[in-house]
Amino acid sequence: MVLEIDGVNIVPYIAFGGFQWQRSDLDGPGSGRDLSSDLHRNRLGTKRRLDVTCRPLTSKEVRIVLTAIMPEWVSVRYYDPQQGAVITRTMYSNNNPASYMIKHPDGTEWWNGVTFPLTEK
Repeated sequence: MVLEIDGVNIVPYIAFGGFQWQRSDLDGPGSGRDLSSDLHRNRLGTKRRLDVTCRPLTSKEVRIVLTAIMPEWVSVRYYDPQQGAVITRTMYSNNNPASYMIKHPDGTEWWNGVTFPLTEK
C-alpha cells in the first residue's frame, strides 16, 4: 500500500478497509436518456478519486493529516489498481470532517471520523 500526499506518508493513519479507489466518468452535452429510455454517452474523460477513512488519531496525527490535505492542489502518490503501478497525480481534497473523541487521563486527546476524498485534477 502506498499513499503519499506531498511526500507525507498517510498509510499509518488509514483505518482497516479505509482506502477506496474509483474511476469517475465526465460526461458532456447530449449525455443521458432520451424519451425512449435509450442511453446516450458522450464521455469527455475520466478522473480518479480516492476516498480515505482514518483510524482514531491523536491530536498530533490529525494535525499531520489535515495539514497534508489543506493546500488547494496536492501531489498524490498511490498504487492505482487499474494501472497496476504506483502513480503520481495532482489532486484536491474538500469537506474534511474530524470529530473530537476523548481526552485520556494521560492528557492524550483523540479524534475520530477523519475522512477525505482526493479527486484528480
